Amino acid sequence: MKQITFHKSYNLILVRYSGEIWLKSMKVKMRMLKILIKNIQNMLEREKIPYTKYQITHDSARILFFFKYEFIEKAIKVISKAFGVHSLSAALRTSNRIKNISERAIELGDLIFEQDDSFALRVKRSGKHKFTSQDVAEKVGTIILDNFSHLNLKVNLSNPDKIIYIEVRNQFSYLFTDIIETKWEGLPIEYKKKIGVMDIGRLSDLFAGFLLMRRGCVIHPVLFNISNKEDSVNKRIRNWEKIYNYTPFSKFSLIIINLLPILDLLEEELEQKVYLCSLCRLIRYEIIAKLSEDFQTKIKSIKGFSDGLNFNNLNFCNDEIDLESISLNYLFSKHPIFTPLVGFDSERIQEEMNDISSNFNHIDYCKFKPKNQKFDLETVKKLYNSLKIKTLIQDALDKSEEYIIE
Repeated sequence: MKQITFHKSYNLILVRYSGEIWLKSMKVKMRMLKILIKNIQNMLEREKIPYTKYQITHDSARILFFFKYEFIEKAIKVISKAFGVHSLSAALRTSNRIKNISERAIELGDLIFEQDDSFALRVKRSGKHKFTSQDVAEKVGTIILDNFSHLNLKVNLSNPDKIIYIEVRNQFSYLFTDIIETKWEGLPIEYKKKIGVMDIGRLSDLFAGFLLMRRGCVIHPVLFNISNKEDSVNKRIRNWEKIYNYTPFSKFSLIIINLLPILDLLEEELEQKVYLCSLCRLIRYEIIAKLSEDFQTKIKSIKGFSDGLNFNNLNFCNDEIDLESISLNYLFSKHPIFTPLVGFDSERIQEEMNDISSNFNHIDYCKFKPKNQKFDLETVKKLYNSLKIKTLIQDALDKSEEYIIE
């Protein structure tokens, strides 16, 4: 996050919501703003950051959260992770009188101006006033030049050293020196939009779930263990703890299912081992479909599943087989499988994962790492139907574990 200049007069954070929310009808926009506000409240309360109140400006263009000065820096770090936020600014509020605006602008100038600086005022206005934005810029700018004449300030509108932003909205004005843009924007997470996340330990599986959160979905990760490494599951849990920071939840549930007994049996008894990856995929489809039908699980009523499929040949699983095997998902579920990373190259995946956190654990997630895998639709269907693993699948479901992140 960029270095922010704070002033002790700052008592609020001004939140600009995403362009996608802007484009909605007023009815839908207000519904989403209420959800976004509630999500921000939950995230602040989870981190034990007190706020005094919140408001939506009269023109519905900004969300305002009010804090004591000492909590603003930490609150900015939290709010910047809320999906649906475009940018935010630590700010102070005054009236819409130019005299008061000028006084507060001088306060900010005392904090930021240095000898021979150039500066600009960026003024926006909303509502009915007897002055224009240009009037505010000219009058306040003149007062700043007079007040800081000893610093030899110059006006530079195209490339200033320092900027003071002024937003006049109806009876109030908001002044600030920094705009912090968020990386993700997106839509606020809505509790009715449930998506299951199929995670076998690939970071791409985790990232696929994250991107669906960005689209406003509540995600329910299902961690399939296919590794014999003792610390594999714990490393994956620590990865999901980093994703938890972007959610508005007080708790975050992971379902952990051990596939090793089933896959050990397949490896031992399957003659056509070139189909092991395909069959492993179908086993996961069946298990997560059963979970979605079980009203005792947290992933009931889900709308679909996510998968970290991409075409960068970075995984133990063959990318083409991963793609082709999706065609058999219909055997188990009517839910779609979302593959948000299909169009991402490896550099983009790595870059955006680093934007989420630079400390993800890379997992040696597959015990088997089969080579020379194939996919033939009819052959895979026949093989799967011939497998005597129904009892093992039910056993894996019965022994599934729930891990709560909080």
